[in-house]
Amino acid sequence: MLGILSLFQTTPESLVRRLHDLPPAPKVLRSLQRLLAQPSTTLQQIADLIQLEPGLSARVVRMAGSTHFGRGARVDNATEAIQRVGVQGVQELVTYAVASQFIGRPLAAYQLEPQLLWNRAVACALAAGNLAERCADVSYADAYTAGLMHGLGLLVIDRHVAAQRTPRVFASAGYPLDFAPEERDWLGFSHAEAGAALLELWGFPATVTSAVRYQLDPEAAPEHRQLCMILATARWARSLFCVADEVIPELPAEGWLAEAGIQLGDFNGWLSLVRVRYNLASAELSLGRGGG
Repeated sequence: MLGILSLFQTTPESLVRRLHDLPPAPKVLRSLQRLLAQPSTTLQQIADLIQLEPGLSARVVRMAGSTHFGRGARVDNATEAIQRVGVQGVQELVTYAVASQFIGRPLAAYQLEPQLLWNRAVACALAAGNLAERCADVSYADAYTAGLMHGLGLLVIDRHVAAQRTPRVFASAGYPLDFAPEERDWLGFSHAEAGAALLELWGFPATVTSAVRYQLDPEAAPEHRQLCMILATARWARSLFCVADEVIPELPAEGWLAEAGIQLGDFNGWLSLVRVRYNLASAELSLGRGGG
């Protein structure tokens, strides 16, 4: 009997494969990564790739015109956008634009509006990227991407809930577990595992998928542990900035901070820097102006 039941058990992998209204795979990111790995790649080749997806290209142009990515001067096309940010900044810019495509409607199961979802992603990405800059062995691009995509599993589970006969709303337990306790009670897994499964299906690197999978419990990560600690710590800043009705979350464990490359005595300085960047980015890169 148990064997028969297991055939129908929902797993993160089975869930992402059977949902048909998820956003399309961001193929441009994989192609961009291949281009950036080649020393001979030109800015025009990068622009040509981005222009293959008109909606994405438009987002890139709008975002490149912000002071977050440049000087706030007008940008008219993808070529000018790439010239503005250069090869080093193009993956961050494109990842921003891709992430904004996933956030188009509210998540009823979590009572989260699109703009708040976007703010959470931006705050986490900025915090994770800043921490990665302190760590010689962690890629800034990986940390930034993991931060932007860390909540992708919420979208997956929300779509699954919408397909059920009985509506369901998940309550957050606050940092560090967020919605995981109630998700696990119902599904047996959390949005962290669901998000990682979707990123794996899309072909994202193991570094990013591992960080997303273990964002709630980085000590359990069998590999890429430092990036997992960075994402777990970055989520604290996200909770502070973006969850208005939540009390100040308990600080990450001191061991998490140390492995993420920051000492407790430096925490307030790091947080202040991230807050300044977040306030600027959330104003200039809102869904209505830069992301939508």
